Amino acid sequence: MNTQGDAKAIWQKTCQDYLRDEISELAFQTWFEPIKPQLGPNKSFILNVPNELSRESVAKYTPLIENALALATSQKFSLAVEVQAPTAPAPALDALFAKEEASASRENGASKLNPAYTFSSFVVGPGNSFAHAACVAVASMHGQQSKSNYNPLFLYGGSGLGKTHLMQAIGNYVCQEYPDKTVMYVQSEQFVNEFIKVIASKKYDAFRRKYRMVDLLLIDDIQFIENKEQMQEEFFHTFNSLFEAGKNIVLTCDKPPSSLTTLEDRLRTRISSGLTIDITPPDYETRMAILDRLAQNHQVILSDDVMDYIASNIVSNIRELEGAFKTLIAFSMLGNELNLENTRLALKDLVQPAARQKLDAPLVMNVCANYFNVSVDDLKSKQRKRELVQPRHLAMYLCYKLVDMTYTEIGEVFGGRNHATVIHACNKVAEEQSSDAKLKHALDEISLRLRP
Repeated sequence: MNTQGDAKAIWQKTCQDYLRDEISELAFQTWFEPIKPQLGPNKSFILNVPNELSRESVAKYTPLIENALALATSQKFSLAVEVQAPTAPAPALDALFAKEEASASRENGASKLNPAYTFSSFVVGPGNSFAHAACVAVASMHGQQSKSNYNPLFLYGGSGLGKTHLMQAIGNYVCQEYPDKTVMYVQSEQFVNEFIKVIASKKYDAFRRKYRMVDLLLIDDIQFIENKEQMQEEFFHTFNSLFEAGKNIVLTCDKPPSSLTTLEDRLRTRISSGLTIDITPPDYETRMAILDRLAQNHQVILSDDVMDYIASNIVSNIRELEGAFKTLIAFSMLGNELNLENTRLALKDLVQPAARQKLDAPLVMNVCANYFNVSVDDLKSKQRKRELVQPRHLAMYLCYKLVDMTYTEIGEVFGGRNHATVIHACNKVAEEQSSDAKLKHALDEISLRLRP
């Protein structure tokens, strides 16, 4: 095999049969689809990528790709990832960005706002009330010069908790109340993808005008720029340009700024300089209110016992709650009455699997880690970061109370800690839960998820 056609056939088979299921769809589209394969000398397989950023990203998958190539061809290739010389003129990005600039607020960034994401459609509860109030404040004072303690606004929390809803609610409000303002909403992966095109074409000015001439910049899932040095450099200067001009910046993320360990220190410091707010999972009352709102919007009537069953069993996030509601409505459209018996039947695959799991230390640690959006390795680690201490203490306490483990056994599974450390953690949780409402709420919610 030594032709370009052979290389394409090998690469297509490798991707289709072995790589696609191992790599996220977003990563595959961004980094793998532009690859041009080539067979080289001495059993080498060359992946030509369009730029240095792509080369760095694809190179991280080298062991996976080499293994997939071996499985696809029954041959051992040495892999090389190289930046190819451009063979055609770069896209006319100046014209593209100029068109977007001309109508940025209404036909570009703002058009991507979901009109359903408004403050009035957002259900407020203990876990998101501070975030909601801050977002309303940022939106309503947009006619003024930005105040440093609100800018940037950084919202973080697990998936499906309403971060995007609140962010877009700011954008929708500003578009309605301040029509002369320019709003730009973008998901960070789109921001990165556009910048990749800019690197290839070297048309930096148009890209910078697009993002630095706005009054309100909303960037969703900022964690996507981790490990991307050139992207971080560009974003740092974009951030500074907007901040110094008194423009508002709102960011969402799945973890706090301190946990974005691969961000440059100067960028992490900038992000942390404003208002940082944690959004936690909705409590029982908030879940009931969300279900009531969904029922009203869909013009259906749910009995109290049906809503109680859903709110008591679907506790992770709002998105899962909405999914359970839609599943139930679809089930009713098949002619089934919306009663408790049918609700149990319709949602059995959503509710039952967790209940069948054995209650042991690994399960407790997994549930606690998911609730606080950290990893099990974080719980076992020696790190004493503020955002890790409480999850670790709660997990230890629940292992003692629910799994009936000894202090020594708990210490062993939590990274080899001594029993005195575990006793301190358990006593601290036991003492503080009566006076710390947030801790008590977390303890109740995690215990609910662990119940048989």
